[in-house]
Amino acid sequence: MRDLRVLRAVVGGVALAAAVGVPQHASAQMPASRRVLVMPFAAGVDPQASAGTGAALWLGEAAAILLGESFTSLELDALTRDERVAAFDRLQLPMSSSLTRATTIRVAELIGATDVVFGEVRLGQNLQVRARLIHLESGRELPGVQDAGTLPDIFALFGRVASRLGASLGRTAPAGTAAPPSMPLEAFESYVKGLVAATPPVQQRFLETALGQAPGDPRVLMGLWSVYGAQGMYDQALAAANTVPASSSLARKARFAVALSLIELKRFDGAFRELTALHQNGRAAAVSNALGIVQLRRSVPPDTSPAATYFARAAAEDPANPNYLFNLGYAHARAGSTKEALTSLREAVRIDAAHGDAHLVMSAVLAGTGRAVEAEREFELARLLGTNMDLAGLSATSRVPPGLEWIGPDLDVSSPPRRSTAIANPAQHDQEATATFHLAQARRLIAERRDREAANELRRAIYLAHYEDEPHLLLGQVYHRAGRLTEAIDEFKVAIWCRETAAARVALGQALLDAGEKDAARREAQRAIVLAPASTDARDLLRRLGG
Repeated sequence: MRDLRVLRAVVGGVALAAAVGVPQHASAQMPASRRVLVMPFAAGVDPQASAGTGAALWLGEAAAILLGESFTSLELDALTRDERVAAFDRLQLPMSSSLTRATTIRVAELIGATDVVFGEVRLGQNLQVRARLIHLESGRELPGVQDAGTLPDIFALFGRVASRLGASLGRTAPAGTAAPPSMPLEAFESYVKGLVAATPPVQQRFLETALGQAPGDPRVLMGLWSVYGAQGMYDQALAAANTVPASSSLARKARFAVALSLIELKRFDGAFRELTALHQNGRAAAVSNALGIVQLRRSVPPDTSPAATYFARAAAEDPANPNYLFNLGYAHARAGSTKEALTSLREAVRIDAAHGDAHLVMSAVLAGTGRAVEAEREFELARLLGTNMDLAGLSATSRVPPGLEWIGPDLDVSSPPRRSTAIANPAQHDQEATATFHLAQARRLIAERRDREAANELRRAIYLAHYEDEPHLLLGQVYHRAGRLTEAIDEFKVAIWCRETAAARVALGQALLDAGEKDAARREAQRAIVLAPASTDARDLLRRLGG
């Protein structure tokens, strides 16, 4: 479950950036800020190629990595590989060149990209590359860029391709800009294989091989830090991050990684010093949040600042991220500050209604103030949505669970625009009337199959009237129609918690069935029939399930 929380931190609600921030009509003028998604290329290898047919397993990802690095040198904002992986995991899609163009474009919109690059690479006697770029705002595909070179020339080859694509976006390399540092080809091959390998032990083997072939390479070291940490090898992770030289462009990220490893090793004084120095050199919500984690976990703080002080600073530095608000409410709850805890936790679930841990902690706080009915409702919603605790056999209690604080895994990844930043302060409006207006707009847009705009209206309605079931039910239907089953299931569960209806149970059952969870779908259909014995939709669903 904690992995899901990490994914939420990187992409949040995923669709929100597209729904809130992308214009509906093409603009003749390019925006100043661009966000480029580079997909892995389709890769093919001729049987007679000296590198062997297995090269196809890493060349496609290598293309995306090299183009992304080259775009960064052109001062174009390209999504990192970690961001790409997180987004595709969240959408339950393979990060593969086999996706259709329509799906690729849709994913790029959901991530908040302004442009998407995809293409093909083929290795024969030489390495042939064809890259294409689509402007999402206009839907226009630019003429393809083609180039070729030898396999050892792969770094310069993709640098040239990136320069030509960048020129089409109005970006050229500033004077004196250095090309991204290359590494020996065999080391680069091992590095990419380590990134795409299926299991941490295999990733570790490839990355350690790459480090032997390119000693001290910062990219390999940071890859090893991640893999070691995933296996609980925190001493090795700390050593890898500490080895990244201060002159590297990854030095700041490496120092943050050092601090995270020190936290896991319970070396809190060292972590506090690292994080304080990082924040002095450049404010970042992730650093403030990590400082709060240190204060929350240590027994004797070095100063008088409580954890909530740092979490509040993180929430102010990145107000769109619900996890910082959750940590703030969680710290207040652990300190016994009931009012402050509820304020932050409720704001967290306004931004992310499916934040199970926030509902769980709210349940404990409410139970501690004698509001047993509300506490039970929040606990049941936490059980429906899932939390980092196993709630089987438990019931609502005033005890605030330990170990729920959230640590962001990356330093400079901010949240995409979310509904909280797109909506005026609800206190300035008649919330109920405004929510009703947005809900009516959403119904009309859904009828016209303008789902993207409808989703935006529904998120506004949810922000203003969080405990109304219909906006959640309709948003779940929009997600379901788009094939985003995990998010649809979450919204249907929230709708049921707000008000249990046969329609919501049927909708949840249909989404569960499409997700392959037949037993759970059958339970929902049976419950719907109990609620509404005459429901034809419930009986139709049960019939589909063989009931």
